Amino acid sequence: MRKPSERGMTLVELLLAVMGMAIISAGATFFLSTTLDIEVQGSARSELYREGLSAMETMKEEVKRCTYLLIPNAHSPVRPILAISGSINEDNDFYFGDPLFPRIDEDPHDDMIKDWGPGIVGWDDDGDTLVDEPAGSHSDWDDDEDGLENEDWIDGIDNDSDGNIDEDCTIFGYYDHGTYVGLQGIDDDGDGSIDEGQPADTDEDGERHEDPLNPTIFHLVGGTNILRLTNPYLAQTVDLSTNVTFFQVTWEAPQRILIELTLTGDDDSNIQFSEYVYIQNTFQKLGKRVR
Repeated sequence: MRKPSERGMTLVELLLAVMGMAIISAGATFFLSTTLDIEVQGSARSELYREGLSAMETMKEEVKRCTYLLIPNAHSPVRPILAISGSINEDNDFYFGDPLFPRIDEDPHDDMIKDWGPGIVGWDDDGDTLVDEPAGSHSDWDDDEDGLENEDWIDGIDNDSDGNIDEDCTIFGYYDHGTYVGLQGIDDDGDGSIDEGQPADTDEDGERHEDPLNPTIFHLVGGTNILRLTNPYLAQTVDLSTNVTFFQVTWEAPQRILIELTLTGDDDSNIQFSEYVYIQNTFQKLGKRVR
């Protein structure tokens, strides 16, 4: 009950109050919905950025510590593929007997990768659209698929003048295109003896061809947006990203490449990455600097 002096709300006033509350509520709902959408989009973009950054960091770190850049190369400088020698110590040996200093890729075969095919088996090494050519006797010795065998041995020099350096190891993996054990006149294994053992034992440890190059390959899976790491030696595949719409690697010099990567989200927004990477160990094959 109300006192005679008290006055209640009229119907018009009540309707106006309800309308005002409805307008405020609608505005708040729109603002909240917009805020939530922005948060979702921001979160998705942040996740896309982290995914791309992780893929780039993986490739960069692998390249920086590799002993050899396989693809791309001077034969075809711009490729949608990156192949390097993986950091695999196949014979489990170390400098100074210290596990912190592994000896990697120090004793290659005449087939540098030792997969019994030209270049990397199953891949177009020179970018001419042909895979594992040429066929024929000793074709597995043609490590760069250029039709010549063992024409650019490991000496830090571009012996065949094709822009690449030491890309096709000479017969039996000799360092210097001769009949020496390791580097002539050098104590390769640090045991106090020089050039001991049999020819083609490039690290003077008594075994031949026990530690070839083992490729790690970064590539797009055909017809998909998956950027994959493939390691044939370990029978390993790792998907680095499922949102890649562009991947390109440009060879500019034996010491430098450019990696470009674009990831696209479900809302068609994209994030681009582009970075030069310097291959510190391109000439430091077999654990020795030969230039």
